[in-house]
Amino acid sequence: MGRPLFNGFLTAASGQRSARERGLFCEGEFVSWDALLARGRKRASQVRPQQGYLVDPTRGFEAFVSFFAVATVADTFLLWAKPAPELGTLRELAPGLHQIEGAIQDPLDRPLWGILTSGSTGAPKVPVGYADTLELVALHYDAAVFGPTFERMDRVETLATCLPLQFSAAFFMAILPAVFLQRDLLVFPPHDWRPLWTVAQREHVICQSVPSVTAAGSLSAPEPIDMSRAALLLGAGYITHERVRTIRDRFRDVRIANIYGTAETGAIALDREPGHSTHIGRPIPGKPVWLQETNAEGIGVIATTGADCRSFYWQPGGALLHVGGVVASTDYGHFDDEGHLYLDGRVDAGEKLHGITIYPRIIERHILQLDGVIDARVLITHEPNGREQLTARVVGHVSEARVRDHCAVLEEIQRPTRIECISETAAQSAYSAHGKL
Repeated sequence: MGRPLFNGFLTAASGQRSARERGLFCEGEFVSWDALLARGRKRASQVRPQQGYLVDPTRGFEAFVSFFAVATVADTFLLWAKPAPELGTLRELAPGLHQIEGAIQDPLDRPLWGILTSGSTGAPKVPVGYADTLELVALHYDAAVFGPTFERMDRVETLATCLPLQFSAAFFMAILPAVFLQRDLLVFPPHDWRPLWTVAQREHVICQSVPSVTAAGSLSAPEPIDMSRAALLLGAGYITHERVRTIRDRFRDVRIANIYGTAETGAIALDREPGHSTHIGRPIPGKPVWLQETNAEGIGVIATTGADCRSFYWQPGGALLHVGGVVASTDYGHFDDEGHLYLDGRVDAGEKLHGITIYPRIIERHILQLDGVIDARVLITHEPNGREQLTARVVGHVSEARVRDHCAVLEEIQRPTRIECISETAAQSAYSAHGKL
C-alpha cells in the first residue's frame, strides 16, 4: 500500500494568529484548518483505498471536510469537481463526498488527483496526476510565485479567490497552498470585493482572479482604497494597459501579475508587470518550458513538465490513459531573445482561413496595441451559408473604423472582416463564467 495525499500540514502557521486561528473564511463564516481536518478524519471512515471519490467544491466548508476525508486515506483517486452526468454513477456518502463507481480499474500504488474541465470544444476532459506531488505544488508556488511578490519578502498571511473553487487555477494557486501551508483562505463572491479590501488593510494578501471580474470588482469600490498590502494574480492571455489602469484607479498601489497555464499544465509563465499587451512573461522559476515542432518563424507547441502537470487522462467508464511526464499545451507560442513567452494561437482551434494558416493571437496582440482597447478576441466564425469570417470582438473605447484602420497594416488574410466593439460598461455580459471573452 502507498501513502495518502495528506499526512499533515507542511508548515506551522505564523504571524499574529496561531494555527488554530488560521483557516477558511467563506460566506461570512470562519472555520480553522484544524477543525476541518478533525472532521475530515472522522468522515474518512466512509472512504476506502483503491476507490475513486468526487469532492464537490460548491459545498463550502463541507467540501474541505470531504477533501480531508479522501486525502487522509491511502491510494485513493480524488476528483475535485462538481457532480456531472458525464462522470457516470455517483453515490453520495456525505455532504460534498461521492463515490465514483468503477473509477479505478487497475490497482493503485500512488494516490491520484483529477479536475473536470471543459475545453474549447465543450467536451469534458479529466486530466489526472499523482496526488502525492500536490504538496510540492504548494511549496513551488509559495517559493516561486508568492514569496517574491512583496519587496520586503513579507509573509503572505492570506490567499483569496472570487472564482468558483472547481476552477483548476483556484485549486492550484489558492486552495493547495492555503491547506498545506496553513494560510488563511478567503473565498468571496465576485460581485462583492469588500472582504478582500478589508483583509488588505491589516495584512498581506494575494488574490487569484481574472481581469474582467477584477475590473468590475474594483469599480464597485465607492472610492479609491489603499491596497498596498494586496497583490492580484490574474489568469489571462494578455492584460491591456487600460485594464491595469482601471483596476489601479480604485485599488491604489495594488500589485498586479498575469499568470498563464491550464488544468493540464499548471502555471507556466508569470508576468509581474503586465499591461504592455505583448508577451505573457517568462517561465516560472523551476518550471521547465520549451517548444515542440517549431516552424521557420520559431513558433511551436508550448510544452512543459512538473509536479502540477497531469500524467493521465481519464474517460469515465474506461481505464486511466497514461500520457507520460511531458505535457503539450493547447497553445502555440514563441520566445524572444530575453526569454519572454508569446502566445500565437490555439492548437485545437480553427487556424485555417480560406485554406491559409493564420494565428489569431498575433492579430489579437496587434489590436491590443491600439489606445482605448481593453480586451480583444479574434476567431474564425462561420455564417449559415458556409462563408468564413475573421471576427474580432473588441472591448474598450474605440470604434469599428478605428480598429479597421489599425489593422490595415496587417496582411490582408489577417484583417478582421467583422468587428464587434463593446463598451467597458456593457462588457460583463460578453464574458463567460470563466472570464473569457
